[in-house]
Amino acid sequence: MPLDYKILGSNIQNRRKELHITQQKMADDLFLSLSLISKLERGVKSVSLDTLFQIAEYLNTNIAALTSDPNNPKVQHNKLIRDIDMMLEDMDNRHLRILNKLMKTYMDQIQEIYPESEPTQKKLSE
Repeated sequence: MPLDYKILGSNIQNRRKELHITQQKMADDLFLSLSLISKLERGVKSVSLDTLFQIAEYLNTNIAALTSDPNNPKVQHNKLIRDIDMMLEDMDNRHLRILNKLMKTYMDQIQEIYPESEPTQKKLSE
């Protein structure tokens, strides 16, 4: 499957904006031209693998995230999982246990309300 430069550019731009970094700062920090950053974000310029890796590292992400279609349901699911994981990283064990119980209760209630929905892969209350 060929690389979609429009998706790549959009993902670079979105991630850069999430981090509140200007195109100029990114260009300066990576020793790239502002013109190149602009063209990459518009999807009209290809980039070497080395430069793409450098950009991904600078944006604190990975090449897979930059090249993935954000509208793909699997990509959306994986992003949600990463977001949840990041929220849980700084929680102590006490708070993790509380959250675990809350999630089990929530999932049990969902199964009661929507019994016809697809079952989870593994029942959380086990």
